[in-house]
Amino acid sequence: MTSSIEPSMNCRRELDGAPAAVVTNVQRFSLHDGGGIRTVVFLKGCPFRCPWCCNPENLSCEPEVSYKERLCIRCSMRAGEHVCPVAPEECPTGAKELLGKVRGVSELVDEVERDRTFYEESGGGVTVSGGECLIYQDFLHAFLEACHERGLNTALESTLGIPLKDAPRLVAACDSFLVDYKMADRERSLEVTGIDPRVRDANVRAILTLGGRVVARMPIIPGFTDDLDCVASNVATIKRQGIDRVDVLPFHQLGEGKYDALEMPYALRGMRQLSESDVKTVVDLCGRAGLKTIIHGE
Repeated sequence: MTSSIEPSMNCRRELDGAPAAVVTNVQRFSLHDGGGIRTVVFLKGCPFRCPWCCNPENLSCEPEVSYKERLCIRCSMRAGEHVCPVAPEECPTGAKELLGKVRGVSELVDEVERDRTFYEESGGGVTVSGGECLIYQDFLHAFLEACHERGLNTALESTLGIPLKDAPRLVAACDSFLVDYKMADRERSLEVTGIDPRVRDANVRAILTLGGRVVARMPIIPGFTDDLDCVASNVATIKRQGIDRVDVLPFHQLGEGKYDALEMPYALRGMRQLSESDVKTVVDLCGRAGLKTIIHGE
């Protein structure tokens, strides 16, 4: 089976002839994205379509406007109007927000370096996430290398569902790869999400062969990845690859409001969030396999 989703979507950006990326957010003081206190850079654009995605603002690689009606004071709307004419940058309450800005390497490194003290005190650093950040591989190489040149620890959150262009260069600049293990069955994964586990596994082998560090991450999503056969298959793959740690990520609804703000349909609307007790069976299975298991990650 093949996927109708194209993993080579063209999101290439440049500033002054140098690689750039569309960035939606630089999130400071994150605690579950690679160890210690971290600053997470979210890149905009993803060729895959996981129904449970909690960052729908990062699916398209084009800047787009988010509108939160609950914040709108209708300061510029006349009677009978339902569409606010105010530009996002002029909105006084933040009800309208432009998501995504093309940013270059040097200014972005300058921004993340402001939190150097927190990184040094906590063993933290900089993490790049998405979307799927591998759609910007030229930018990734340059950005992670620039972070390393300033002595900053680096991590990457990714499906690894896109072939690596230059694995040695990426591994040399990235201290940790936080890699998703979602739907274990290849045909179902391709059908539902567009992700080919074989591509991920080939990338993982390349990274590990080059001496890179990989942490497996298993999002537990009711009806998609919570079946114990799926979990057991993922655990077997993780063990076979020589990975010794897995982060178990219980399903949450933190992204639900984002779909509303973007006027996008959300397939898992209203689904109950999972607690730590809900994933105990998964954690126990991982533990019996000899894996260091951390709920939510660190």
